[in-house]
Amino acid sequence: MKSVKAVKFAYESTSETRELLRTFRMMVNHAIRIGLDERIKGRFNLRNRIYREFRERYAVMSCYPYSVAEVAWSILKKHRRWHRRPTASRLMLKMDSASFSVDNGILGLPKEKEVKVLVPLRYGNYQRSFLTDESLRRGSLTMTDSAIVITFSKETPQIASAKKVGYDLNHKSIVGSDGARFDLSEVARLHTEYGVRRSGFDRRHQNDRRLKKKFAASRERERTKQALSRVSKQIVGKALKNGEAIVLERLKGIRKAHQKGDGKGRDSRRRANLWPFRQLQDQIVYKAAWAGVPVEFVNPRNTSRGCANCQYMNKALKMTERSWLCPHCGCQLDRDLNAAINIERRGKILCLGEVRPGARGTDEAVKGNETTTPILRAEASKLGS
Repeated sequence: MKSVKAVKFAYESTSETRELLRTFRMMVNHAIRIGLDERIKGRFNLRNRIYREFRERYAVMSCYPYSVAEVAWSILKKHRRWHRRPTASRLMLKMDSASFSVDNGILGLPKEKEVKVLVPLRYGNYQRSFLTDESLRRGSLTMTDSAIVITFSKETPQIASAKKVGYDLNHKSIVGSDGARFDLSEVARLHTEYGVRRSGFDRRHQNDRRLKKKFAASRERERTKQALSRVSKQIVGKALKNGEAIVLERLKGIRKAHQKGDGKGRDSRRRANLWPFRQLQDQIVYKAAWAGVPVEFVNPRNTSRGCANCQYMNKALKMTERSWLCPHCGCQLDRDLNAAINIERRGKILCLGEVRPGARGTDEAVKGNETTTPILRAEASKLGS
């Protein structure tokens, strides 16, 4: 299984690098105009159209028109969703692995024949581990005016999982079907903290759009990303150590379901729309792929309302009820843990010890055995009291 990881490096911007970025952006916008005006279809057609003209007009190496066509076409594909003419506004440069070099921490970008722009990279032990690992293949490079991101890939054998663990995500925690809980309250706290800061800033600078743009939530996003990274690292590390496959909910339509007029309060809509569930899942997926841990997505429908012991569907369960008593079997259920167990059982990853493909757990594999194991798991949080 091929796994890919993007590694971020810092560098000091110079007049030479800024000129290179501006030229690349200019070429991308030129290619976008050509694609629109001539109604070009396909990235390769766009590349063939601009190749000779761009090499002569901008005096660049042959690798640049290829990268420009790729970036321009990715913007053209999305322009129908925009309410303005598509354009590349941010300074950036993208390049494939064969077009740049990294030697002893020095990045070499082609400028002219046998002439390179040399950029010293600034990095720590984490980034150094990727540069010195000869088993990794270097991929594409993306450069902005503040950072450089290089992708690395490797072939990772998938581990043979001894069991599956389902995870239920909510605003303040992620709960595993084995009873493990990972705190996400810091993310909610960051959203509240920066929301208060932005509110005060908006009152003081109501008409200054330039400062508002500068005061955008970049710092909030970075701290949120770091918090989610810590949690995702713990989940994947636990799975690797214990030989677990990870089962997650396939969450869709959450933003659309929490819009003005849905009958919910403003604070509820705000929490739902700020909830970075997709970012957390993406981090788990790429870290698991890098470690060889299997990940599967399942339908989340009614995972909280279905009793993990008898499968009774409690359609009257409210969102505010964090625990409930099953009217059918009398099992006391923790809402999040119960949902995680149901998510695990919907997983179809074959684990060691399962007797057939698609088995949903030992309670189905030994059909007819009246076991109370699911009840004990669902009541795990209550046994200590």
